[in-house]
Amino acid sequence: MKKDSTFRSISLIFLIAGMVLPLWIGAKTGFEISSPWQPLITAIPLSLFLYFIIPIHVCFFATEGFEYGSVKIIIASGKSRSSYFIGKYITEITVILFWIFQFFFIYYVISIVASLLAGTHIRTDDVRGDLITAITAIGFNVLYLMAYSAIVMMVGIFTKKSASTVIITFLIIFIDFILSGYLKDSSLPFLRMVSNNTLMTQIMKFNGLYIFNSQQILLSGLNDYFRVAIIPIIIVFICLTITLISFEKSDIHT
Repeated sequence: MKKDSTFRSISLIFLIAGMVLPLWIGAKTGFEISSPWQPLITAIPLSLFLYFIIPIHVCFFATEGFEYGSVKIIIASGKSRSSYFIGKYITEITVILFWIFQFFFIYYVISIVASLLAGTHIRTDDVRGDLITAITAIGFNVLYLMAYSAIVMMVGIFTKKSASTVIITFLIIFIDFILSGYLKDSSLPFLRMVSNNTLMTQIMKFNGLYIFNSQQILLSGLNDYFRVAIIPIIIVFICLTITLISFEKSDIHT
């Protein structure tokens, strides 16, 4: 993974983003911080761009074994197909955790340092509330990136081609956006229900980006948190099950 050019390129993107974004936002809105955890709250809405970058890595990582023929060698050496795929998925989760930590940690450190250098005061308003909000949103982002990764890896195992997987992945993300944004105002209850349960709708809600009738809609109550948690878990289970069954029965062409 350390030698993978896509991994290194995306790591560099997150490094630059974590350094530049807090300075750019601070220059626009000021460097005053309302609580020690407020920089993380500011960074949470920026998490949306993770869903356009990380799936690109998943596309290439899921299909590189077929593109370069290494999957045949690995399976021929005695490793089962299920362990090959699960190993890939667990590795991708590890990479996601690294990138999440990298982006938020760098963003947080740069924000604090910039605030101190600017001579602004770091207040202590709602320290506990900001910490809980930040940890919850970051945790949900990890969970939803796991769900997207499961979907993309399923597509990659089916197509076995990087280019095809990239196209289908962006089509899935685009459709998810359409279902989330355009169907929420539908007059049909079924379409509104579909919109309210898409991945992107939940992502927009826990990242503080969901607007309905000119009002910001946030998670409130146990039912909302349960829905946000259960949807990606179901998707991960379904996608991994389908992929494992299909991969065990399919021929490997490289």
